[in-house]
Amino acid sequence: MNNKNDSMRVVRRVISYFRALEEKSDPKEQEELWTRIRTDIGARDRRRRRLRLWSTVAAASLVGCMWLGYGLLSTGTSDLSQIAASMVGSISAEIDEIQLITEQGEAIKINDGSTVTYTPDGKIDLGDKQMRATPVTQEQYDRIVVPKGRFSRLVLADGSSLYINSNTQVVYPKQFEKDKREIFVDGEIYIDVHPDPAVPFIVRTADFDVEVLGTAFDVKAYGGKGNGGEVVLVRGVVNVKDANGREARLKPDNKAVINLKTPIQTVAVDAKEYILWTQGILPLRNGTLGDILEDLSRYYDVRINCNKNVKDIKITGKIDLTQGVDKALYYLSRTGEFSYYKQQDTYFFGDAIHTSE
Repeated sequence: MNNKNDSMRVVRRVISYFRALEEKSDPKEQEELWTRIRTDIGARDRRRRRLRLWSTVAAASLVGCMWLGYGLLSTGTSDLSQIAASMVGSISAEIDEIQLITEQGEAIKINDGSTVTYTPDGKIDLGDKQMRATPVTQEQYDRIVVPKGRFSRLVLADGSSLYINSNTQVVYPKQFEKDKREIFVDGEIYIDVHPDPAVPFIVRTADFDVEVLGTAFDVKAYGGKGNGGEVVLVRGVVNVKDANGREARLKPDNKAVINLKTPIQTVAVDAKEYILWTQGILPLRNGTLGDILEDLSRYYDVRINCNKNVKDIKITGKIDLTQGVDKALYYLSRTGEFSYYKQQDTYFFGDAIHTSE
């Protein structure tokens, strides 16, 4: 009964945070608000570190790309959801460097593009330096925070590796339990799970979980809790389970579209298109101009406003993200014949240009 009451207190505090967040536009005020709430619930949550997973069988390797909009609570009742709720908040606009935040609250700055590697014996390799091994239990969780305009990589203690895109947070144990592996993601990752048929691996998000059955997949979810998302299978098998308990098992080159108001839908796609961002390429995939500009805004950490008259126009092709924001926006404007300009620190995309014949 006490555990149940504590869980309800956590949920109420998180809900109150979101309600207050709607009234606060200052990122600094938002961060201070979350810090107060996290301090209040943190002591309760840290007493319960045992994870409860739904069972599965994992085999082969898993590759995934995830964009999991802002969200704190995952599906189901796993304690990891409560742990994530006490650790994950909105990434403040004032944070401009990658940070590794340890269980003890220490914030370590990480170079852009560096790989953070955890070893089974407790060491943490930060690329340019190595942290001394310390006694580790399976109940210790760290968090990596990658702000807008940044990129990082993470290797977990079991050998699973992650590419972490901008505006992303990942909560994970320093060491996995012997019979289960589980992480929580808020943002976008590309993951290659170390194969272990005897130990399942689950990636938890705000609206759905992805259960590894021996596979390679891509996950994308916009807008946070309640907005669903996508899972694209590259190879093998995955099982997708939404917050309402509905499930779908995917075959290679299948995409599951998750909308909590409707059953999970599956469509055929070219799965390799969905992991090109790790190579610095943004495939447009007949997406809307509004969605494409939102991706570019997050990737380059710039402000881009899109006129409502053109935001729903669909565009196909690819953008080389390594060329910089100005060239990316220039070629995008030429592709769709859009006018655009920059004023101070904001780009504006206007109406389509009409040329006379």
